[in-house]
Order: sequence, then structure tokens, then C-alpha cells
Amino acid sequence: MSSKEKWSAVGGWLKDNAGTGAVLVGSILTGNVPAAVAAGAALVSSATGESDPAKVLEAFQKDPGTVMRLKELAVQNDADIRKHVEAMARLDFEKEAAELADQQHQHEQQQLTIRSGDQAKDKFVRWTRPGQAWFFSFVSVAWAFVTRCDTDLELYVLMVFISYPAAYAGFRTADKVGGLIGQAKMLRAGKGAA
Repeated sequence: MSSKEKWSAVGGWLKDNAGTGAVLVGSILTGNVPAAVAAGAALVSSATGESDPAKVLEAFQKDPGTVMRLKELAVQNDADIRKHVEAMARLDFEKEAAELADQQHQHEQQQLTIRSGDQAKDKFVRWTRPGQAWFFSFVSVAWAFVTRCDTDLELYVLMVFISYPAAYAGFRTADKVGGLIGQAKMLRAGKGAA
């Protein structure tokens, strides 16, 4: 177990057992901002007199007075604790915003690729993608009628056939197709229950 995981265990215990006043300290110990975790570790070390996370946790569990000392320290350092919690929230927000921007950029690039193919001067290039999408649309319908998609394998094969026209139409990621598979399984299970 890494040092971060050990301090996270202490923070989890504080959040679950220490009550108000020490909950914020527990939150910064379970966070992912190294400076905040270090500040939280310094607070709990001051309260217990121990610097090893296992010994700190043991001290909190055995002596309620150490939790009271931590609460007193937390009140004295409330502004710093809140600043660290805010930094952790900001970091999470920035990470999520960057991921969303990356997904949007990826979608834009794929749309540009499809549009450039659709507007190509060469008829073969211009007609290939739509032709393949229509072909696999027909294959998907035929497969669904012939096999009735009674088994998982038949359902997965159908999803593979549908993936090309779906990609051409705008579905871009496997998680969306995976969601469709899950929905199809639920529908099929609902028919079997009825």
C-alpha cells in the first residue's frame, strides 16, 4: 500500500467517524492534490504526535482525545483547509473540462474527415462511405430477420454490422454502441419475461 493510500485510509476513517470539524481534514487526505494531502497529514500528525499513517489511524481509533485535538487544529486552520478543498475541486473540474474538450475536438475531426470524403471530386471516394453505410444497413436488417438475434453472439454480430452505418450517421464511440447493446439485451430480456 502506497503512502497516499495509507493517508487516504486515515482520511476515510475521519470522514466516517470523526464528526464535524474533522470531516474537511478527512476530505483533503482522500484527495488527489499532493500539497493538500501533505497539509492534512501535517494536521493529523500534530494532533496525534505520529507521522506514520498506520500509527495515526491507530491513535485516532484508540484515543478520542486525539480527534478532539484535530478538531481544535481544524478550527484554527479552517481557511487553509477550505483553500485546499477548493483546490481539489478546481483540479477535478479542470480535468473534466479538458476531457470534454478533447472529446469535442475528436468529434469535430471525424466530422471533417467524413465531410471531406463526401465532397471529394473523385466519384469513387465520394460514393464509397455512403455506399458502405447503405450496404451494411441492408445486411443488418437481413441478419436481424434471419437470426432473430436470439444469442449474445448473434446480437454482437448485428452490432458490428450496424457500427458502420451508425458511425457514418454520427455515432462515434464504442461506449454509445455498448449502450445500445445493453439496451437491446434489456429489451430481449423483457420479451422473454412477458
